[in-house]
Amino acid sequence: MLSLGFAPREVVHRLCLERDVDPLRANLVVEVAMLQREVLAPIAERQDLVSLYISIPFCPSRCVYCSFASHSLDKYRSAEREAYCLGLAHEISSLGSLLRQLGLKVCTCYIGGGTPTTLSPTQLSRLIADVRALPLWEKAFELTVEAGRPDTIDAEKLSVLPHDVRLSINPQSMHDETLAAIGRSHSVQAIREKYALARAMGFANINMDLIVGLPGEDADAVEHSLAEVLNLAPESVTLHMFSRKRASRFGGGDVWETMGDAEAYKASSRAHQMLRQHGLRPYYLYRQRAILAGLENIGWARLGKECLYNILIIGESQPVIGVGAGATSIFPLSSAPWERHANPKDAKMYLDRLPQLVADKGRLLSEWRSKL
Repeated sequence: MLSLGFAPREVVHRLCLERDVDPLRANLVVEVAMLQREVLAPIAERQDLVSLYISIPFCPSRCVYCSFASHSLDKYRSAEREAYCLGLAHEISSLGSLLRQLGLKVCTCYIGGGTPTTLSPTQLSRLIADVRALPLWEKAFELTVEAGRPDTIDAEKLSVLPHDVRLSINPQSMHDETLAAIGRSHSVQAIREKYALARAMGFANINMDLIVGLPGEDADAVEHSLAEVLNLAPESVTLHMFSRKRASRFGGGDVWETMGDAEAYKASSRAHQMLRQHGLRPYYLYRQRAILAGLENIGWARLGKECLYNILIIGESQPVIGVGAGATSIFPLSSAPWERHANPKDAKMYLDRLPQLVADKGRLLSEWRSKL
């Protein structure tokens, strides 16, 4: 509606009147859409740009709410992780050759997982070099690296990351008892210490994630966690609402009393007010199946610190090439159905099938390019 020339106030009115959207949500989604139009303006007409997602499917332990591709470090020893990194390097290199043939460039890259900082400093350094060797958008290439678990961060690992990287240090909660309940083996103090370390080493774009609805927490607990995070002054905060996922331990039958809808609304409303008071604006949002209270996950950022990758992956307006175990590729077309391709979640299966996976994605990317 904005693209058709409707004024923002009219869009809000129509969403409420014609789509029965709650007024608060209508204003929120229009605000996000307007900000995204600004962020996306430099690439709106570009058809030679793609985004890249790199999966590092290893974690010190698996959080009870997690449904992502993630393997315990106890089961995947050093040699197995090294074999995975070599396979990943091959897939990235093959993708680079194809992108050059097709005249395409990478404008955003998100290294996620799992926990990428479970890799050794040498492996991280090689991975960053592999990414830098791709044909990149020279104007404003964006790189995000998740360092979600403080117990995987140290000075040596941070030293191999470029200082212009968007670093994501994700506490999920600032309560020690909650961290223990969800399966994390680090403390709140460790979060503060590793955040301070990253700042001292020159990282100037840090994101932090929180989850509303973790076991035993109410609106006051969420407010405390957010206040602690905002006191650290990250450039962006992603506020997730708890969602029961089939592939998580919770989805498998663990007993977990979640926050009631009224309490979730209270926590969400307080959080929005606090984030705005600290100068952050909502820049992307999405909902998931079975999300708490029917609310939404929202990314908040300071002006100019919005994550372009997050906007693109949710909007599905640009190809996102997923490499590594559990990574999904999306090839948007002008008409449905769009093409998708998923790598196996199991790291060993991924390596076994790697030649075919590379060939299949190469074919899909070439077909997408030919249809433009």
